Amino acid sequence: MQDVQQLLQQTFKLQTFRPGQQAVIDALLAGRSALAVFPTGGGKSLCYQLPALMLDGLTLVVSPLIALMKDQIDALRRRGIEAARLDSTLSLDEYRSVMDRIRSGQLRLLYVAPERFNNERFRDFLQSQRIALFAVDEAHCISEWGHNFRPDYLKLAEFARAAGAERIFALTATATPKVLEEVCRLFGIDPSCAVQTE
Repeated sequence: MQDVQQLLQQTFKLQTFRPGQQAVIDALLAGRSALAVFPTGGGKSLCYQLPALMLDGLTLVVSPLIALMKDQIDALRRRGIEAARLDSTLSLDEYRSVMDRIRSGQLRLLYVAPERFNNERFRDFLQSQRIALFAVDEAHCISEWGHNFRPDYLKLAEFARAAGAERIFALTATATPKVLEEVCRLFGIDPSCAVQTE
């Protein structure tokens, strides 16, 4: 297994962790679910991208923003990391190619929109895969107390359990204490693994 520090420096070209990152990554690598509340630009995505390279199985990233998915995948590919997305802009051939790469174990990171879980075939497919890490971006959208509540998010905890996800990582840049509490409760995250930075 590659060393965390080595991956950080050689693959991600970073010398040190930003505040909160190491605590989250340590929790995830220890098999625990975690929550990160870091400001925009605070390095939330590294907290699942780095563990994805160390864990056996697929890291599934749920993100509501297709443009953000594309940017992240492009950046990962430039670093030589296998990543792809499933969304409505893909042709049938592109979709099949992504599914084949997941089956062969070639793909480490898969980005999907929350609405993808409305597709029964996709849910069934996930149950046949080892989901090492189930990451939920913009996790505040799960909370009915939040201003950005999205009903599709409410089902994500249930889907993560059904897919046998080994650990869940919820991330957001903004959340009130009430929203944080609800995110931890719904995703089964121990409050001691909720890391918040300014």
